[in-house]
Amino acid sequence: MVLNTPASPPLRGSRPRRRLSVTVLCAGLAVLVVGCSGVSGSVASAVKDSSSAVATARLALRQDMEGKLTRAATATTLDDALREVDTGRSTVQKLSPATREDRDTQRQALEALDACAAAFATARAAVSADDVGSAPTTADGDRALAAAQDALNQLGDKAGGT
Repeated sequence: MVLNTPASPPLRGSRPRRRLSVTVLCAGLAVLVVGCSGVSGSVASAVKDSSSAVATARLALRQDMEGKLTRAATATTLDDALREVDTGRSTVQKLSPATREDRDTQRQALEALDACAAAFATARAAVSADDVGSAPTTADGDRALAAAQDALNQLGDKAGGT
């Protein structure tokens, strides 16, 4: 059973003003959120995800060096982590920075993510090599990934702090 109660008459002018105030407040918050999460927010997210992927790859390499992980499992971990970095790079590359500062942030992020990809190439070559003298070692791969992670951390500090 539904009771129909008559709607109380609105107070003179109060409801339209409330609706207008709520609409203005929502629009203002939307502008604030979009402004804060623009290029810097996207870069910070991509850097954080990529840094996590590099850390996972480094862990796999160390376990490989200690004989605790097979080469196949290490290679799979490296491939998965590289895909995460590539996803972050793609996200950053698609951004449309409006200011010079945002363009600089985007450029720096792409440089750091490119360095990550190069470090992954070194690590993958090391894992793929069967102790060939000219191939990089897993320690070389770990050092390359460590340098890439340092660059990401520095960028993350900058992007997260803006």
